[in-house]
Amino acid sequence: MDQPIDQCLDTFWEGEFTLRPTPPDPPAPDLASALPDLAPDLAELLAPLYRHLTE
Repeated sequence: MDQPIDQCLDTFWEGEFTLRPTPPDPPAPDLASALPDLAPDLAELLAPLYRHLTE
């Protein structure tokens, strides 16, 4: 017969297992180098909004 859980908590985690190590954080993006690539796209996306706001 199985024991009630409150009578086997001290042995519950006994066993052979390992936890995976936490992976390192990804490097932060270099926004200064990405800005020239994003600027034309951003201007293209925002142009209709600017036109609408200035009408």
